[in-house]
Amino acid sequence: MPLEITNFFLAMQAGPSGQELLRALFTEDAEYSEPFSGQDEPHRGRDAILAAFAGSRTEEFDDAVIHLGSVELEDDTITVAWTCYSRAIPGGQGSGKNIFRLENGKIVSLITKLDMP
Repeated sequence: MPLEITNFFLAMQAGPSGQELLRALFTEDAEYSEPFSGQDEPHRGRDAILAAFAGSRTEEFDDAVIHLGSVELEDDTITVAWTCYSRAIPGGQGSGKNIFRLENGKIVSLITKLDMP
């Protein structure tokens, strides 16, 4: 798995202290689609993506532990299955997939999909 993706999950687990690492992982014009905010359109641009991450964090989520599962590679797309454990998640855990597209060692596109409704 590329280091950028490993570092993404480490930064997510780091909580607020992972913001600068996240900033370094995304291109300035990257896009992020996610199911958490209820927003239909993707977040466009690194600053919008970082704001989305910051806006979705709660103090309860700072205990998050993310276990990685299967990794699928297809051309420039990398899909990583994950399970997240946190008291912020109903039932204490959730799972899904992150679909990354990288260019020149940076994330240009990230789509998060949840396994549950």
